[in-house]
Amino acid sequence: MEPTTTAYLQPAEQIAEKPETEYTKSMRRQFPSFGIGCLLYSAFYAFCLYKNTSGITYPFFVIGTLCCFFFSMKRLGVPFKKDSACYIAGIILLGISNCLTASLPILFMNKCGIFLLTFILMLHTVYNDKAWNFPKYVTAFFHTIGSCFCCLFRPFSDMISYFDAEKEEKAGKRNYFLPALIGVVIAIPLLFCMTLLLADADAIFENMLFRMIEALNIWEVIRILFLITVVFFSSYALLSALCRKDVKETVTDRTRFDPVIAIVFSSLLCVLYLFFSVVQILYLFIGNMKLPENYTYAGYAREGFFQLLAVSIINFLLVLICLYLFHESRVLRVILTMICGCTFIMIFSSALRMILYIDTYALTFLRLFVLWALAVIFLLMAGVTAFIFYRRFPLFLYGLAVVGICYIALSFSRPDYMIARYNLENGADYDYLCRLSADAAPVILDFSKNPYLVSIEDMLEKTSVDENGNYNADYYYDCYWMKSFYNKMEYRTKDMGIRNFNFSLYQAGKYVK
Repeated sequence: MEPTTTAYLQPAEQIAEKPETEYTKSMRRQFPSFGIGCLLYSAFYAFCLYKNTSGITYPFFVIGTLCCFFFSMKRLGVPFKKDSACYIAGIILLGISNCLTASLPILFMNKCGIFLLTFILMLHTVYNDKAWNFPKYVTAFFHTIGSCFCCLFRPFSDMISYFDAEKEEKAGKRNYFLPALIGVVIAIPLLFCMTLLLADADAIFENMLFRMIEALNIWEVIRILFLITVVFFSSYALLSALCRKDVKETVTDRTRFDPVIAIVFSSLLCVLYLFFSVVQILYLFIGNMKLPENYTYAGYAREGFFQLLAVSIINFLLVLICLYLFHESRVLRVILTMICGCTFIMIFSSALRMILYIDTYALTFLRLFVLWALAVIFLLMAGVTAFIFYRRFPLFLYGLAVVGICYIALSFSRPDYMIARYNLENGADYDYLCRLSADAAPVILDFSKNPYLVSIEDMLEKTSVDENGNYNADYYYDCYWMKSFYNKMEYRTKDMGIRNFNFSLYQAGKYVK
């Protein structure tokens, strides 16, 4: 029975323990370099980003991250690819944009863009991704994220393996690092307990200790140390996951379904879309057909843009699914092309409706973002149309370039500035204007661009309230929204130092000093 049991367990062990790659072995052999490197990077991360969402340190953090990554790759023997320069340029531009704007939606999307581009750059560097398509990149992304969780405790195992190898290699020579490390680990809880006991034994010592703790701001120190620890384990786990190379580089041709399935449901949708497109051309674009009762042309035009945006996105995904999951078919190709054509009409319809809506109800960030999204979907749909007829078209790289270039243009355009300028020239929505970021300060607080502002001094005087709570009601409500924005800028620009210096806030600060 014993040989049978061994034979039965052997394959399970082989499945559980994936053979190590050369990169994994190299990382373990060079543990001091990678361990200390990740620790220094964690401290650098905390210095640049702790309580600092849009400071001037952000571009330095981005550049530092790229330098650390490529230094690690060089140590592992992974060659640099020349076409990585496009990814690097995009990441650095988004990092620069972060310290030029104070708009919260733009800052959030900048950070998402930096994360995604950096991750794609890492996959591109480690793997041969020339033949990868969109589904392959998505699966590689999530596969690597899953591997990161499996590698969270790799610093410990790599450290033990490294010292075991050192011990075998240098037999007879004493190594002081590991005993010293164990001594430090033992000393930390002992020091904590002894300090508490001594503080309880002597009031003067206790008083001095508490003064030192207050001066150090111990809770801030604990938060920073916690952040450094999280970033250390995360960065080491990510490098370990990339070294494992769990993702298969070859793109397997998965089982595809009968195209008749796609032809049936897509043709029915196509009929619906054709009918809808004819209605859009006759009613909205030409406007020469009779509308339903109690409906005005303006009212008809100013509704449905969000629904059309949603349908356009669904159509984009639907065409991709049909192209990737079903066998090629000339009939299906024609139907998908017609769906793309109808989607272009829907995009134009949604954009026209949104422009008319903005003309009546002013401009907001969401409305501006919808117009931007429609332009991006139009360009992506053009790429999908090309992909329908030419399967070797690099759709993923095209899509990445379109979204990246268009978003970088949006990020640097300072949307809040454009929104404030447009609204003040075309009838201001005061309630919304006072909620804008510091990007809008050069418009709202500049009398040459704001027709409602005579001067900062005049605005402050008209909104002043005396000690009895009296104010000039004729002017107060007309200028209150500007005073609200002014007070917000005064607060936001108050404590700006070297780390959190932001050009948008600096420019706004000139108007409130």
